[in-house]
Amino acid sequence: MNKQITYTDVYSQLEKLKSQNLIISDEAFAISALSRYGYSNLIKSYREPYIIRYNDSIYYKDGVTFEQILSLFILDKNLRNSVMAAMLDLEEFIKEAAADVISKSFSTASAKYLNYRNYANKKRRKKRFTLSETLEKIKKALYSDKDPIHHYMSKYGDVPPWILFKGVYFTTIVNFVGFFKTPEQNEMISHLYHDHYDFIYDDSMKKLMMDTLFICIDYRNMSAHGGRIYNYQSRNTLRKDEIFHADYGLMTSGFSELLFILSLLSYTTPFDRLNNALQYELNRHCSLFPDDSEYLSKVLNIDIVKKDFVYYKASGSKYHTIPSCSGMQDAIQIDIEEAKSLGLAPCKRCCN
Repeated sequence: MNKQITYTDVYSQLEKLKSQNLIISDEAFAISALSRYGYSNLIKSYREPYIIRYNDSIYYKDGVTFEQILSLFILDKNLRNSVMAAMLDLEEFIKEAAADVISKSFSTASAKYLNYRNYANKKRRKKRFTLSETLEKIKKALYSDKDPIHHYMSKYGDVPPWILFKGVYFTTIVNFVGFFKTPEQNEMISHLYHDHYDFIYDDSMKKLMMDTLFICIDYRNMSAHGGRIYNYQSRNTLRKDEIFHADYGLMTSGFSELLFILSLLSYTTPFDRLNNALQYELNRHCSLFPDDSEYLSKVLNIDIVKKDFVYYKASGSKYHTIPSCSGMQDAIQIDIEEAKSLGLAPCKRCCN
């Protein structure tokens, strides 16, 4: 018989953590955090770097605090939100690029740009990922009752691809791009990669494009479902040996791999958004808990260099330590040394 899962309140959870050698310096704060985020989401998901397992029991390493686990949770939570925002940016870009490619090649009329013969039918293990099923999913969106698709169908009797794709799932669009024939593949690649990369073989650009898109979908889905991101390894594989020269020495994995493939795209916003969020969170967490630098450096496969970040407005002459100081909106994050080199002066209100 399976062991029954019992309910425990936050006070019992707190006592359990204390009995396991976790330092609780502010019990009221810990109870508030446990109530807000949940024991499973906060503790079970982020305790692994800080515990020792012995005889089916768990004990926290000496010196580990509740605030330390909470800070790692916050780091991952903010990374997850940034991944989701970055993937939405990328999704919009990919849909516009795909719409432009098929409009130029086939027409803006749905009967032509969704014609089966325009695409390369390829074997798929699952029926729902075949060309015919993919086209059917896209065609169903033509009859959506939501604007702007419904507006175009009502007014023009048809929907151009740049409008239709707004109502189609990102995964379906990526599968669709995978069925492009060579001319459309090359055109799509030119949208995504304006620069020429000497370390990538010309005939491997499609592999790079498709691997990038499927890895991004995986991270998007993990973020949407609240999964842990900072140490996540995508189920999809970047075919490094087939794409890059053997002597390139590519050693990225996990989150650093996601950053790497995004850095190659001509559209830089997804990379910039994620990289800035990662640097900010690492700087914040490791400033509070410097002993975690080695662990995070290893799991993220990056060198952690502490930086002091400040914020400024494009039209302003001051830099701030608080992004919302003086009612500032859309603040730009920048390293303090770079801010000084731009001639920005410290804000007297928040930089004391």
